[in-house]
Amino acid sequence: MARKKKSGSMDLGSRLKNIQLLVGTKRIREAIAYQYMIFVIICTAKYRVQKHPSQSIRDYAMIIVKEHGLDPGVVYPFVQEVESVIYGNKPITEEIYKRSLTQFGKVFEELVGKPLPPL
Repeated sequence: MARKKKSGSMDLGSRLKNIQLLVGTKRIREAIAYQYMIFVIICTAKYRVQKHPSQSIRDYAMIIVKEHGLDPGVVYPFVQEVESVIYGNKPITEEIYKRSLTQFGKVFEELVGKPLPPL
């Protein structure tokens, strides 16, 4: 009998494809927010630290950096980029997306130990 996949398992491949889908449909702001969501999913799975609804994006990142030794020079620029996109009221350009993707790639590699697959 085939085993059923655990519902709580993290399928990074399909989640990363969702970023491509969002960008392909010109929903770049959502794609960048989704990058942060993937960051939270990986951190939750790896460190067993849930993000509470009352925590800001920055608060959660600070906890992960302080308690689990991630490089703040990698995590904080990514978090700043995400905050700027989510809370800023500026139009999102291709350059902003590429910059956020570069930052996300660095964070992804720090967490997973492998480079971010091409998106």
